[in-house]
Amino acid sequence: MALKIKILGPWEVTADDEPVKVAGERRVGLLARLALSAGHVVPAEQLLADVWGQSTAATAAKQLHIVVSKIRDLLSRHQENEVITTVAGGYRLNVERENVDAHLFTLLSGRAGAARARGEAATADTLFQHALALWRGGALTGITAPWAQVEAARLEEERLMALEDHADLRLAAGDHRALVPMLTAHTLSHPLRERPRAQLMLALYRASRASEALAVYRDTRSVMVGDLGIEPGPGLRRMQEAVLRRDPALDLASPAMLMTLTERVITTARR
Repeated sequence: MALKIKILGPWEVTADDEPVKVAGERRVGLLARLALSAGHVVPAEQLLADVWGQSTAATAAKQLHIVVSKIRDLLSRHQENEVITTVAGGYRLNVERENVDAHLFTLLSGRAGAARARGEAATADTLFQHALALWRGGALTGITAPWAQVEAARLEEERLMALEDHADLRLAAGDHRALVPMLTAHTLSHPLRERPRAQLMLALYRASRASEALAVYRDTRSVMVGDLGIEPGPGLRRMQEAVLRRDPALDLASPAMLMTLTERVITTARR
């Protein structure tokens, strides 16, 4: 029987695709924390710090043991081997990492990137689609502990990178018209990310909407100067200049130019 844990959206546990109800803030928090390290030992001290927070109750360690026991009782009927193993100093969740959607997402997006690097565009496209389809909302929705917020931010950054890598792949394949609505929404949600702004400019330019592409740059500059007091990075400025002079390198026949410009935007943004 396959036990699966989903954290890329509302919390969900299933067994053979049937929902398994896990109730209680600490049970959910503990299982989610273990799921993020599925197959690896998480020290008891770390679990207490993350799930019990600032509690200094002398009984905290006993409470941890009780919560683990209750999760075992709940999930034991859905898995032949022991769901949570007690080891020296900690606990390990015995669920295949690919059965935790966050780990499956990382695996699929990594494979997509490798396929793209090998020039296997169709394979990369399929893998990116499968990876991004795992997201049903914000990661760790409903779990408000500080550790969950940190992990949610990390996973969200991975999602955005995969989405933008996929957009590059689709731009190189000539899918620019279909990308305009998605990239427009993406830039509205993340106005300070330069890479999707450059992608949107290129998609608009290739769709014979050069004036709108330049408007994207003006809007970006207004937001960055107004919010951060800085100019757009050199990669985005180069995209603007290329659009202004209608550089043939922007045409679909020259996908290498796409990689050059967007990679420059990424490099600048990471400094």
